[in-house]
Amino acid sequence: MMENPGAVSLWFGNCSDEDLLSKYVEIKYDNEGDRIPSSFMNDFQINFLEYNQDLLECTYNEYPTSSLSELLKNASYSDSLISELEDFYGESLEEPYNIVIRLYDFEYEELVEEAKLDGRKLKYMGSVIYED
Repeated sequence: MMENPGAVSLWFGNCSDEDLLSKYVEIKYDNEGDRIPSSFMNDFQINFLEYNQDLLECTYNEYPTSSLSELLKNASYSDSLISELEDFYGESLEEPYNIVIRLYDFEYEELVEEAKLDGRKLKYMGSVIYED
């Protein structure tokens, strides 16, 4: 797992509520002011050495869709993300999703393939290059 400028790692899932998604990726602080890893970090075994909260982006859509362009239309570098993923998955995914978590400049080594968020699957979908 590592910092990799120009790469973005993506997780797709379903969640009934945008607040749940926000809480899932939220980093809290303890009484000493030390950071407490988010549930997302714990679930996918990502630590603070390689994690930059400022490079995390989430999308929440009210209605699930299997269209990559629909899911990623508001993402940073959406054009390159969509074309890279469509090369791999085709224009539509096997199942519909309504959330995407993106971590830029980061290549996840797939220690954990999927986790549960809101009682449903959150799945690591791969890393793609968004800029050279």
